[in-house]
Amino acid sequence: MTRDAAFAVEADNASHVATIRLTNPADGNRLTGDDIVALGRAIREAGSDEAIKIVVIRAEGEHFCLGRIPNPKGASLPSALQIQKTVTDPILGLYADVRATPVPVLAVVQGEARGFGCAFTGQCDLAIASRRATFSMPEMEVNLPPTLAISAVLHKVPLKKLTHMVYTRESITAEEALTFGLVGELADPGDLDAAASRIIAGLTDRRRAALRTIKQYLGAAPYIDPNAAARLAEAMLAGILSSSDEA
Repeated sequence: MTRDAAFAVEADNASHVATIRLTNPADGNRLTGDDIVALGRAIREAGSDEAIKIVVIRAEGEHFCLGRIPNPKGASLPSALQIQKTVTDPILGLYADVRATPVPVLAVVQGEARGFGCAFTGQCDLAIASRRATFSMPEMEVNLPPTLAISAVLHKVPLKKLTHMVYTRESITAEEALTFGLVGELADPGDLDAAASRIIAGLTDRRRAALRTIKQYLGAAPYIDPNAAARLAEAMLAGILSSSDEA
């Protein structure tokens, strides 16, 4: 196990699972820009291990993640380059790291997933949530347009509902998050770990190459025309069927 101030990483090669656990429950598992950079790298590195078939994101305490810790305000307005370096690059970098992780990334969500926490959940390939979980994008409370968070869920949540969440700053329930495609499954709070374990078991008994192929296809196919998507499916299926990889 390796440990960071904001999270811990544990890879179990025998079970083919890497678990990254947010470990700052006293502050709602909120993350600084540096934490977000490190978290993205940890996810990508864990999933790049040939023994690992799934990366699982968990959180200690009552809430999954209450968002990003803002940078301290300076005496003068930061430049666009400073904002890019300290705010946008870390967040977009984490999104890119999740997409580039070869195997599925699963978020296990309890309590609140607010702001960055909500977007992070949406960016993960799979998400299971407690029926008591809630999701929100409240950034407009401080007149901050949450464009980065919107980009993470833009193709997963219906546009009208996403627009409503952003402008009203209202939380949605776990049931709504399931209906709108932000998460894929719900579980009673006491059954969340068991339900997550069932999902994990259903992936770790599959070939890593097959899991990787699904993620690669789903990452590309929705953004190309139907004919190209069909041809890509054909090529990728032929590739996996002709592979001798048994991992």
